Amino acid sequence: MFNILIALIFSLPAAFPVSQELPPDMRAALKEVSTLTCDFQQEREVSVLTEKGISRGRLVYQKDVALLWQYNMPDHSGFIFRNNELVLLGKDGKPVADNGAGGLFRHIGNIILMGLNGDILDENDDFMTQYVSESDYIHVKLVPIKREMKRILTELELFFRKEDYMIQTVVIHEVSGDKTTVRMGNMRINVPIEDKMFESYVSK
Repeated sequence: MFNILIALIFSLPAAFPVSQELPPDMRAALKEVSTLTCDFQQEREVSVLTEKGISRGRLVYQKDVALLWQYNMPDHSGFIFRNNELVLLGKDGKPVADNGAGGLFRHIGNIILMGLNGDILDENDDFMTQYVSESDYIHVKLVPIKREMKRILTELELFFRKEDYMIQTVVIHEVSGDKTTVRMGNMRINVPIEDKMFESYVSK
């Protein structure tokens, strides 16, 4: 389930020369996001294979409540991050015991939550960042600094919509040469979400 790393990661340290400034109202706009739901399509390109692996799923976020990242094709695996607790989901979409991936996914979950509420736009030690001038998108390149991430990733590319600063596409470049591209669609912002929708994913 490493591919869920794509989740909605973004950052703003100043370790790289900046070729494009972020819009001054971007942080404030992200702070106004209380809920977000969207569909995503994930394309996995493995260097030793000719065909792309395609999977689809959904993201559901409610500020200060929970974050759900779940596939609906080819299975229902994923994770839910709630009250600083991580629950892994198996292929049937039900909670499963931590198989050793919990530590990494907890880190990923924290980054996603910080990205959605805008906190990660403040300077941090996780990534070196470069902003690339684009006509249609806000394009951000991230290079991991921490050893744990450097063993897996060489670079992340993030593309944000200029009209509302919501993430549109994430491209993950792995050390192995493999690449994962995630495209978001059918995004709905600040629509009501019932707290109880997350209950079925929490272990009793």
